[in-house]
Amino acid sequence: MLSRKVKCGVVGCGIVANNAYLPAIREYGELVAVCDSIEERAERSAKLWGAKEYYGRFGEMIEKSDIEAVFILTGMGDHAKQVVEAAEAGKHILVQKPLATNMEDLRKAVDAVKRAGVKVLVEPGVQMFPVYVKAKEALKSIGDIYWFRAGLGRGPPVWGAKTFFSKEAGGPLFDLGVYEISALTFLLGPVKRVAGLAKVSIPEINIVPPEWFTDYLSKAPYRIVWEALEKAPKTLRIRVEAEDNTLTLMEMEAGSLGVVVANFVTPDGVRDDVGMLPDIEVYGSNGGLLIGGAYALAYKDVKSGRGWVKVDWDSVGGRWWNYYAASTKHFLGCIVKDEEPIPNIDWGAHVSEIMIKSIMSSRTNRIMEVETRFKPY
Repeated sequence: MLSRKVKCGVVGCGIVANNAYLPAIREYGELVAVCDSIEERAERSAKLWGAKEYYGRFGEMIEKSDIEAVFILTGMGDHAKQVVEAAEAGKHILVQKPLATNMEDLRKAVDAVKRAGVKVLVEPGVQMFPVYVKAKEALKSIGDIYWFRAGLGRGPPVWGAKTFFSKEAGGPLFDLGVYEISALTFLLGPVKRVAGLAKVSIPEINIVPPEWFTDYLSKAPYRIVWEALEKAPKTLRIRVEAEDNTLTLMEMEAGSLGVVVANFVTPDGVRDDVGMLPDIEVYGSNGGLLIGGAYALAYKDVKSGRGWVKVDWDSVGGRWWNYYAASTKHFLGCIVKDEEPIPNIDWGAHVSEIMIKSIMSSRTNRIMEVETRFKPY
């Protein structure tokens, strides 16, 4: 238990906020205010989760509300600008992935945070995920790391034109690939160089209009939305502006090479009959490590003469780890105890730069150097 409740505000009252962060804040902090550009959505979220105030403009919430910390849960292309605004107002910040989707915004966000001296946690908090903690220890068994493969595709989200498909949002690399890139930098350290290939493979899709979720919030008590969302009518036709089919090649500072796949063009359910493939594969001088799939973790040292060491999902708390709640609790604890959050702004900046430079590489046909670094955890 924390010695006091941190006063929190939330910007972005969409699906992730209502499914995950708002209930976590209610449990671990004090929810003072919520904000959304669709003010009716903010009003309904406030009523559902007990916020005292609601706003339609982020600047107004920052200026008027008595809050210490801001949870930035808006569209991916909006994060960096709102980090700057919150930092300049002296607020501590938890920002959903990614920190930024272009280098100019990334530099401004990092500079604002450093000047203000506020605490920032950049999602996803893979450093607390029991599977990756065990995997980092298991890496010692497979010798010098040579290469890796990570990521898989899925079908496009059925909502969120601005959140997922706009040029500013960045597409599946920033939405999906970020998880594998985050895990790989935790496991293997910083990235030195990056090259990317990316294109729009499906230029138009139908999604659920935003009014549907606003109406959904009027039905108390709130229920996790995924099943209802999949059945909702997809009546809004949109253009896909961000590259929806991406490959990111990375050279790690420690020497290994690998690729991360991230796309919205793989039909959902196509792998159901053949079993789940690993999310991450890492190979070294002594053997290999598999993360995700049938087992949470499996690794083999071929020189030992033993078979695969397999770690089942139940032993690490199950397949679906709630990083939203874990990060919320950790972030608020860091504010109360005056500690640096894990992951912090430097790590978040490094992960964002890798993705930004991958897209830049694809557009310019150049291999890109990665400038940022972080202190390993």
